[in-house]
Amino acid sequence: MAERRLRPSPNVAAVVVLALLAGSLLLWQRPWDGGTDEPAVVPIGADASSRLTSQLRDLSSATTEQQFVEATGDLAAGRDFGRRTWASLVAVGATEVSLRYISGGDVADRADGTARMVAEVAWRPGPESGLGSDTLHRSSVAFRVAPQTDGDFSIVDAAPRTTTLPIWLAGRVAVERTSGSTVVTVDGGDDQLPVESMAATARAAVASAVPGAEGELVIVSPRTQDQMARIVGQGVEDVRQIAAVTTRLDRSTTSSGGSVIVLNPALFATMDRRAAQVVLSHEGTHLLTGAVGTSAESWVVEGFADYVALRDDSAPLSVSAGQVLAEVTAGRVPTSLPDAAAFGATSHGLGAAYEAAWMAFRLLDERYGRADVVDFYESVLGGTRLSTALRDSFGLTVQQLTAEWRDYLTKSASTVS
Repeated sequence: MAERRLRPSPNVAAVVVLALLAGSLLLWQRPWDGGTDEPAVVPIGADASSRLTSQLRDLSSATTEQQFVEATGDLAAGRDFGRRTWASLVAVGATEVSLRYISGGDVADRADGTARMVAEVAWRPGPESGLGSDTLHRSSVAFRVAPQTDGDFSIVDAAPRTTTLPIWLAGRVAVERTSGSTVVTVDGGDDQLPVESMAATARAAVASAVPGAEGELVIVSPRTQDQMARIVGQGVEDVRQIAAVTTRLDRSTTSSGGSVIVLNPALFATMDRRAAQVVLSHEGTHLLTGAVGTSAESWVVEGFADYVALRDDSAPLSVSAGQVLAEVTAGRVPTSLPDAAAFGATSHGLGAAYEAAWMAFRLLDERYGRADVVDFYESVLGGTRLSTALRDSFGLTVQQLTAEWRDYLTKSASTVS
């Protein structure tokens, strides 16, 4: 998960977003209306499942843009969807693309006559995309299909069903590679901040703090929060507090290979340069130290990521730990180090949990130094029990660390005006 120093978007921006959403809803009422004499609603034939099965086979076997676009349907929205999707497939170097009909598409479930069809989608990213070419990604996808007058269908939209949405179905994808990083944008991505140069800063921060931590940062930059939610396989409500997240696009937790950082433009674009850099360096720590897929204590994983991201930060504690210290000042000193639930995407006080975990590492660094802190983190990440790692690295028990951390919070709060 990401550093949560989040800021509400300006009201003006909210109005613009609502206006854009309203416009998109109006367009969706008749997505296939290309100004022809086609009726607004076309009945779905009894052989819908067989036609859709055949159509998905044609999509899977297409080797040219023309073949692919023809297989997505004759309506204007279908051709648009086909051209955009083909371009995105080419951009990510996708191979072994397979779409297999599962169910649906035979009953209209919207007033516009469209239907929901479920298909299994498999694909392998190309090595230049940075998206994990060693893995055949599989997803369950809900396609929106519009019936045509000839009995066939046009595919006009796609959404995740129970897993993540393949990135090439989320929008028009572009891949930009620089030394040490790859930025994958969807519909242009978030163009408010220089993500490429910030990625270089994040890599340098991790390399400086963790000797031997090397690799490439792969950053996915969607245009909208809805795209971000679809790509990571979460609901929009589940990502509203998340500025960025490090994950695998197939949601696998068995390996850190193919891990990517996915930005949430609704939050990332509202941050100043410092806060956004903290987010990216935090997530870069997760990625470059192989934290994705581990069962390590959440406060260790998240606190260490902030320890790296804030290591050279000059902001006062009132900024970097303001939320948790405000709780302490109000007499609500935490009784224990944050548990996994405290880092839930929808948890109340999420920012304070991250700050509390970081303060534990700040304490350890001041008393024992960076080398012992890094050894402790790598030990826990490697599967050592927390109690054992604390004893081996610092000669502390969990209870002793908790007591010292609570005192440290109290003393720190007293210095913040």
